[in-house]
Amino acid sequence: MTALELKAEAFSNGPAARDVIIGRDPDILADIREPGVAAAIWRRTPEPEFQKWIDALPPDSLPELRTVVPVHLAETAVMAACESHGVPVCEMRDTLASDVGALALMLAKTLTVRLVRLRLDVSEDVMCPKFHLDNVRARLLCSYRGAGTEYVPENIAHESGRIRQVPPGGVALFRGRKWSSEERTALLHRSPVATPESGPRLLLVIDPAD
Repeated sequence: MTALELKAEAFSNGPAARDVIIGRDPDILADIREPGVAAAIWRRTPEPEFQKWIDALPPDSLPELRTVVPVHLAETAVMAACESHGVPVCEMRDTLASDVGALALMLAKTLTVRLVRLRLDVSEDVMCPKFHLDNVRARLLCSYRGAGTEYVPENIAHESGRIRQVPPGGVALFRGRKWSSEERTALLHRSPVATPESGPRLLLVIDPAD
């Protein structure tokens, strides 16, 4: 066995982070830095008026976005995406943009970064049907419309009864494959099953870009 293979084997058998910490305070996201924590979930309940508005938007008006921006321009980027997709000017549109901006700032502060890779994905299909680990330091996910992301420790991924799910509107910060720690990340996640009656899903994805 080569030195590289020995190192890889030692890493796979070494300490693993698979714990999920959940709370109703946004500061819970910072706990992703704690030993053994593979994901931190802010369990928040969307404002009923906002949820009613975003669920009622026509599919072709849901904003899509893929960009890399300084964190302070995340809100502006979402506003531009809303404008280009014909999202009507209203208080709820401002709420969506400001919420994305706030979440981008939380990620930036937690990971000490200045640039973020920002995505708003609209899909009626299952985007990532298999449990996986993202090839990033960490990834923030929030389902504004549709079901939340599913997750499970890798050692019990075959047990369907052990699968858990981020609530709609909840914010989850998952460690990725490139997390800078001696702990390997042993928590997997995937997109939820899509159903015709659920309609298109609007998912926010934020990654560190520096």
